[in-house]
Amino acid sequence: MENPAEIYNTCKAKLFSLYNSRGDVHAFNYLDACKKELVLPAWTGLKAELLFYHNYRKTFTLDPLWDYGIKADFTGDIDGCNHCRIDVTTNIRYKHLRDYQPIQQKDNRMYKIAIMNPQTGLLEDIVDLNFPFNPTGDGRLFDIALFMPADYNSHGECRYNYYQKIVTVNSAWPDEGYELKDICTDAYIPDIQTFLSDMYEAHADDEEFDGKQELENYLCSTAQYLSKTTGRNIVACAQSKYEITDPRDGDGDYVTRIYWKHPIIADELGDIIDTDIASEI
Repeated sequence: MENPAEIYNTCKAKLFSLYNSRGDVHAFNYLDACKKELVLPAWTGLKAELLFYHNYRKTFTLDPLWDYGIKADFTGDIDGCNHCRIDVTTNIRYKHLRDYQPIQQKDNRMYKIAIMNPQTGLLEDIVDLNFPFNPTGDGRLFDIALFMPADYNSHGECRYNYYQKIVTVNSAWPDEGYELKDICTDAYIPDIQTFLSDMYEAHADDEEFDGKQELENYLCSTAQYLSKTTGRNIVACAQSKYEITDPRDGDGDYVTRIYWKHPIIADELGDIIDTDIASEI
């Protein structure tokens, strides 16, 4: 009796063979027939792969792969990377950077994750996994945006001169392994504490409002914007924050608090970096 992985691989091989030999109609008809053999998550994943190939095979010069331990579904030319390995998913939260690390350390192949919407057949995002390894190979170098608050004049009026420091952090020792890469001053982007204060003030009458999704949306979209304007792959947003260590007298220290991390690196960095990086660079 075949195990689920063998059944999946058999379906996938026949699916793409049909597509390339007899056309897309035959392939999609066979995909429907595979529903009887595959569990729903596996079938949804196979559908996403077929849709990705069908809609983007010419755009990215795609060739199907048969995994064999390399965690990729296709090779292609994507975002300027020739013969890049591409892993297709419908939910980035099921992907973890650590699973690709042993493969990436063995060769210099570029890796991307393509996030597909299986209902629309559209590509929602392309995630770059090619974070540099640190010199010892036991960590990665991640670009994070440090949000800096605005200044106030002598009358207590905000100058609205928010800016962001783009810093590369070594995941193996983030408390001391960091380097300033850029400073962004070309956009009105309130710092995180200001955004939170304004958001909660606007929803003061809503006792059930927690703001988590609104904050995530704000920081995710800001990270995407800053990535485009700086050319860096920004995967986290942070700000200095005073953390109380002794509640009896309010004693504590300023640290770097990470408020948002891209799901692909969520396990690679903690929520707190014990150094106040913004004041050190």
